[in-house]
Amino acid sequence: MNILVVNDDGYKAEGIKILVESLKGYGKLFVMAPETQQSGASHCITLHTYVKIHERSNFGDDVRAWSIEGTPADCVIYALKYLKLDVDMVVSGINDGPNLGTDTIYSGTLAGATEAIVHNIPAIAFSTDFGGFETARKETGNVLKEIFEKKLYSSEYVLNVNFPMKKFEDVKGIKVTEQGVRLFMHDFEEKDGEIWARGWWDDATNEPHTDVYAYESGYISLCPMGISRAHREGIKRIKKALK
Repeated sequence: MNILVVNDDGYKAEGIKILVESLKGYGKLFVMAPETQQSGASHCITLHTYVKIHERSNFGDDVRAWSIEGTPADCVIYALKYLKLDVDMVVSGINDGPNLGTDTIYSGTLAGATEAIVHNIPAIAFSTDFGGFETARKETGNVLKEIFEKKLYSSEYVLNVNFPMKKFEDVKGIKVTEQGVRLFMHDFEEKDGEIWARGWWDDATNEPHTDVYAYESGYISLCPMGISRAHREGIKRIKKALK
């Protein structure tokens, strides 16, 4: 199996190093990561300017790696279409910060994985609590073993994996979840004529079957996420109204 590893934190990030080490043994690895931090880039792609690609050697002699002056989605597009890498799976992360609930719409980590299923390639996205790399180091191999042995991956969805809050010394287990609610709120700070939209996550009530609840309760969340944003009940209501 040929596996492309991408992220949104940049090619020097701690999380992608852990992910590459954990994936060794599952196939031939390639890395294509952003040159700089791209958190919050969502599914942005570069359309109106040139980009530069740099070959990198910081993942060892057995892993061909590049950085791109672009976005996480660019990583997949340029790896597949420009470098023409033969890729069987894309794995994104490990993000420094969770990607849960409604917050996933901003995620560059999810976007890199989602671009893979656009091209009919199975994809997995990994995220952990801010600075929660101790849990990630300990658990990534275990989760990958479950995913590969039981073939939990698919080209029809991104398997969104989130490790629990780092306050939990021991992971309680794995939960298959649905997308919850995690609203990102904004607080604006002005300085020298510039404005910074600082933010935090608002408290929201989440049911036990959601990814947010699992994360906040000490569980690893596995949430399959697709591409379509069509609202089925909305379609039914509008069709009925127009009949």
